[in-house]
Amino acid sequence: MSNRAIMFLLFAGTLLFNMACNDILPVTDPVESNYALTAKEMLLTGNWLSPQIYGQVWFDKPIMIYWLIAASFKVFGLTEFAARLPAALSSAATVMLAYWFSLKLYRHRQGALYAALVLATALQFWIVARGIITDAVLMLFASLTLAAFYQWWSEREQYWLDLAFVASGLSVLTKGPVGLVLPGLIILLFSLQSKQWGWLRPWALLRGVACFTFVVTPWYLAMYSLHGDAFVQTFLGLHNYVRATVSEHPQDNVWYYYLLLMPIALLPWSGIFLRCLMRIRHTRASNGLFLWLWLGVIIFFYSLMATKYATYAFPALFPAAILIGQRIEEMAQAWSGRREWLWLTIPLGLQAITFAVAAGRIEVQQPALLYSVLALCLMLSVWQQARGKRTMFVPVAVISNTAMVLVTLFCLIAPLVQSRSAKDIAPYFPAETERALIACYGDYPTSAVFYGNQKIVRLAEAKNPERDIWAGKYTMPTQSAAAFLASDRPQYIIVRTKNISDFDHVSYRDMFKEIAKTKDMRLFYRQP
Repeated sequence: MSNRAIMFLLFAGTLLFNMACNDILPVTDPVESNYALTAKEMLLTGNWLSPQIYGQVWFDKPIMIYWLIAASFKVFGLTEFAARLPAALSSAATVMLAYWFSLKLYRHRQGALYAALVLATALQFWIVARGIITDAVLMLFASLTLAAFYQWWSEREQYWLDLAFVASGLSVLTKGPVGLVLPGLIILLFSLQSKQWGWLRPWALLRGVACFTFVVTPWYLAMYSLHGDAFVQTFLGLHNYVRATVSEHPQDNVWYYYLLLMPIALLPWSGIFLRCLMRIRHTRASNGLFLWLWLGVIIFFYSLMATKYATYAFPALFPAAILIGQRIEEMAQAWSGRREWLWLTIPLGLQAITFAVAAGRIEVQQPALLYSVLALCLMLSVWQQARGKRTMFVPVAVISNTAMVLVTLFCLIAPLVQSRSAKDIAPYFPAETERALIACYGDYPTSAVFYGNQKIVRLAEAKNPERDIWAGKYTMPTQSAAAFLASDRPQYIIVRTKNISDFDHVSYRDMFKEIAKTKDMRLFYRQP
């Protein structure tokens, strides 16, 4: 089979895998709903230049993710499937890129195939591949930037360097300055280590910068000309500089955050990744050094940032998967017995047990199906370990992990995310012709605006985020309880279950009666 055919099959198979269950995963709060609602408003208003949410300009992220989701909405309608499609497509393309780049690095088709399968089935990867967030798109463009640069370094063909600058520009349109800063830092350090600086030749650099500028400049200049200092201060100031220097979640601001996260993110391949780490001192070839530098700089860079999110270091999974794929091929070629494969079997078994334990602590649908599949996958892995046929360890792991993922998505994750979305409460909202007022008490459910298609205000006296340095993040309409209650129009209040005890003690609680209840939300009504 040709490499092109393999790449096509990897793309198609990964895409189908990534789209599984997407139509039953609702848009969740607090992150996904912001992207989905912004793209929805972009489509409905016809304003494809300035992202907006709640009817006002929104400077949280650059334009790329909103373009992709809005385009998907236009083609497939305002559905969860459409909202999740850009991440699924980007992730499938990234898996295909991992195969291609690994093949270029090591010239081993088997190792390249292992790398692609490792990436596609890693725990954090298949989760992010279904998310309505920027990270899957960013990983594609950031990985392409560094892969294209290394191809230029190997072949000295200018078009590879041009492609690296174009991909970096697309990264900047997806996530902001980090799309240039982080790949640039990796390239600088690799050039310093290899003592080769050909990409800094005036003509080569000029062409590359021209490519980058052609991609990035139009949107950023348009935004500055339209919104001036407000765009600079909010987008570059709050959402980039402040995030880097002030911790949004102080409890997570520990230096080892991503060191603990990486093994979890790579499950069930984390054991083999640890084996790669144990052998890092033997790395001499430039390809291995480049991958380790790529991975290490990402972890180190984000470890220095004050604000830490689980997905910030997500692009590090790309080089990690290639290193793991190469190590698996070495294990298969230099057979040293079944014991070495315990580094794969044990994490796979622990993952199955973890899913089962999690299912025992929360409400799941069709638990018999979930436990049966998890048990079967666990037994299959143990059987393969006992059997010890080296050519079957990876296929068994991929099949078992895929089955675990699909059954977990359907039986465990889909019911779990229902409690983080207002999709089930939205059908109880009043019709627009009723001219009713809707407010929320406590945490603001942006997904209620997405699904309900109506304006929802946040009551100012409720527990709101503090108006500190992060105040610019909160752009939803706000109203005092007194002003809300003074209206002579029908009134509705949405309250999350966790905020009910506080709501029961507000002075106007007795004015409202409960008319609807879901897993996580309640809806109250008052006729003035």
